[in-house]
Amino acid sequence: MDLYRLLRVKPDGSLEELRAAYRRRARELHPDLGRMADGGQSMAELNDAWRILSDPDARLAYDRSLARVPTPERPSAAAASASVPFVPQPAPAAQRSRREAWVLGVQAQILRLSRLAGRSATQTLLVRSNRAPRATYEALVELIVASLTEDTEARVRAARAAGTAPLDLGVAATLVGLRTLADRIRRQSSLGITAELEMTAELVDRMWDVLAHELSKPLTDALGGNPHIANVLRTKGRVG
Repeated sequence: MDLYRLLRVKPDGSLEELRAAYRRRARELHPDLGRMADGGQSMAELNDAWRILSDPDARLAYDRSLARVPTPERPSAAAASASVPFVPQPAPAAQRSRREAWVLGVQAQILRLSRLAGRSATQTLLVRSNRAPRATYEALVELIVASLTEDTEARVRAARAAGTAPLDLGVAATLVGLRTLADRIRRQSSLGITAELEMTAELVDRMWDVLAHELSKPLTDALGGNPHIANVLRTKGRVG
């Protein structure tokens, strides 16, 4: 399967373009996050494509595997006239600016940390409430991960302002992103509280707790603390 075609992005698309395409395709699968999309793709296939293409190392390996696909020795006239798909080769690290390489490095940390935290949060919520199948939680986690890779530089600046040491910037920037997402959920709840929004809020709170163990209490307090957005939604639901 062509992962770029599944996401409907060009092979040389940036992470921002991939993230926007993933969200757009995921919205097409709503409301149950598990049905088949037009063309027969499932949410699981979409998530697999996003996981591979959003990870710099996995994407590089995938692009190289495309480049190794052999060309038939005697192509047909139709095949000979067809355009050969462009397979991008990422620029060598030496050709990247230091700032670009740094941002990509932090984004890779955020992807890894948020997926680990999301896996742990999913397992906890399946045991505690079991409100939905594992696949539904996993789909929601990937949407959260997509949000957490936004505005990396701004989130690192916020983490630094809170007193984060250089080695902890990946964790702290992820926590800043979780609080930003919690604010987004709070605003969205004014339009109505759905089961999906509640589960996303529960995942955000649990992911915060998982990652906060990596940092000191004073630092997590300086970063704003756990947003407890699930409790906010529950309170709003009772009031409503």
